[in-house]
Amino acid sequence: MYEKIAKFYDRLGWSKFPLKLWDQMKVYFKKESFNPSSHLDIACGTGVLSIKAASEGIRSEGLDFSIDMINIAKENAKSKNLDITYYHADMRSFNLNKKYALITCTYDAINHLLTIDEWKQTFSRVKAHLNDNGIFIFDCNTPKALKERWNCIHVDKDNEGNYMIQKAIHYEKKGISTASFTVFTKEENGLYDGFEETFTEISFPSSQVIDILREVGFSNITITDTNFNRLDNPDEEYRNVYICK
Repeated sequence: MYEKIAKFYDRLGWSKFPLKLWDQMKVYFKKESFNPSSHLDIACGTGVLSIKAASEGIRSEGLDFSIDMINIAKENAKSKNLDITYYHADMRSFNLNKKYALITCTYDAINHLLTIDEWKQTFSRVKAHLNDNGIFIFDCNTPKALKERWNCIHVDKDNEGNYMIQKAIHYEKKGISTASFTVFTKEENGLYDGFEETFTEISFPSSQVIDILREVGFSNITITDTNFNRLDNPDEEYRNVYICK
């Protein structure tokens, strides 16, 4: 799974969002006097967040359902001379027999789970792996985002000459959006390599997400924007960040 996209993920700049979010997390941690010594990034992709955390002295590990992503994450960590453990596992059912001060799940990875029960299963496994005073942070696309932003055709060319064509359609009755990404990356010889990948995402109202977080044991839940400013009307935004304790 994700074999094609794993190869191009970092080249397309898709690692920029979790890095930016990490910088905002650190500002939040400082305000909260929270200094995590251990970290698990679920749906870690190419390892960008675990590598960043490890480079700052945190004992960080990663977990992903895609073996192709895991293999690239290992290569990326090795290139930085970092010894990071990566687990090939399903975030809905993982059991690592250890606990962490901080667990993250970024770049709307949770939206790829297409039922509310799967979200709850994931939250339950996260809670089981958190220290008593640990924090779980994840972000997600909102229903508003899927309806308004995942219902279009968009063509983009970056500074390196890579092209990405996004074709998305929203199914309002089901509350899901499906997007196909056609990508052409410019190689050193001037020719193009490419792939096409299709993703489906779903989202739920914030009240429903809060309910299942509470059901699995989280008692202190805050919803913010990506700058960690608290939101009064999270369902009116395109992206929510949940801070769960």
